[in-house]
Amino acid sequence: MKIGDRIRFFRIQQNKTQEELANGVISVSYLSKIENNQSLPSLEVVDMLCERLGIRFIDDEEPTLLEELNNWYKTMIDGDKAELERLYPILLDKASTTRDSTSLVYYMLFELRYFLHKRQYQVAKKLLNKLNEISDIFTEELNYYLSKFTGLSLYLEEKYSEAYDLYKKAESILIRNVFEKWEEADLYYSLGLTTSQLWKSSLCVNYTNQALAIYQAHYNYKRSAECQILLGITYRRSNEFKKAEESYLLANKIATTLNNANLKGFIHHNLGYLYSTQEKVDLAIKHFEKSIEVQTLLDDNNKQILPSIFSIIVELYNKNDAVNGIKWVRRGLELIEKGEELKEFFYHFKTYDYLLTEQTDEFEDFLKEDVIPYFEAQHNFKFVAEYAEILACYFESKYKYKQASYYLRISNKALKKISNI
Repeated sequence: MKIGDRIRFFRIQQNKTQEELANGVISVSYLSKIENNQSLPSLEVVDMLCERLGIRFIDDEEPTLLEELNNWYKTMIDGDKAELERLYPILLDKASTTRDSTSLVYYMLFELRYFLHKRQYQVAKKLLNKLNEISDIFTEELNYYLSKFTGLSLYLEEKYSEAYDLYKKAESILIRNVFEKWEEADLYYSLGLTTSQLWKSSLCVNYTNQALAIYQAHYNYKRSAECQILLGITYRRSNEFKKAEESYLLANKIATTLNNANLKGFIHHNLGYLYSTQEKVDLAIKHFEKSIEVQTLLDDNNKQILPSIFSIIVELYNKNDAVNGIKWVRRGLELIEKGEELKEFFYHFKTYDYLLTEQTDEFEDFLKEDVIPYFEAQHNFKFVAEYAEILACYFESKYKYKQASYYLRISNKALKKISNI
């Protein structure tokens, strides 16, 4: 980095204002010119500014630290949680003492990725803001990571269109430069996930296959299975049921070889949903139950099995099997602890509790005042459409045609939003 860039970087990194750094040394306007590389300061001024910041005049790269940082980042990509946590305090200590600006920028970028991995969004947001302040001095490689991690941040906020734009920006840098193949695959998989959320099936298949080809070439079986699952989801949405089944079964074969129960549980859930889409109710329930069986062995608090429980409830309701449906509703409600993150499943289970027992005025108020507004706030238009239609049918059965028409319009409006995603 140029000396002006280094001074600006460390000033921002240390949360110092220009006034604080310049005080007693030079004017603020002159410091601004130095930081923008518009003026070359004397050695005496450089020494005083560097001393105040606690840095060296020469920016000596620390190749050992850079290598350690890259290895730490790869553990995030590989999903090695134990090694990731073991290395974090070690690298935090080294980063807090280094005066090499290049190493420190890489640390900040990879720490941003770490905070996103930990779902510590507020901490990540502050760090992202700080990185954006100095992004004008970044190399293409640094801008690649900033674009990619910003894309991930937006993806986790469910801002999929914005995430896609940032991932595409990262891809344009990737094409012009040389990165490790595992990094290339991870970006394409991220693009596959994002285009899946945007319901851009052809793009999703394209990006996911690019990632899959790299993972297969490097014998990364777990990530290959994840790609097959994503392909299965995409094919199912496109009504290419045979291709979807083939992808899921390939993924299941890998998960069995790896003895990865977590993957197997996820695969069985998706197989259940695939067969449900084809109205193969008994086969769907069989796979949902298999998913629950596998996940129960892994998950002490059983939160991971809630989607499969809900799916079974829906299948039994459609099958008019109220007796078994109510049993599963009771099981689901018993598993739910009070907490915002589980509110979605409380609304699901409670709604079907009413549907499988008695639809009273309380049921009407519950859907109108709690359930539908909740899913609207979450922008989960699939369930807005479904529950609005259920309410419309309820009002129709009560001969309240005006209200039935109103909620049918809400359902249709939500369906249009899904198709336009």
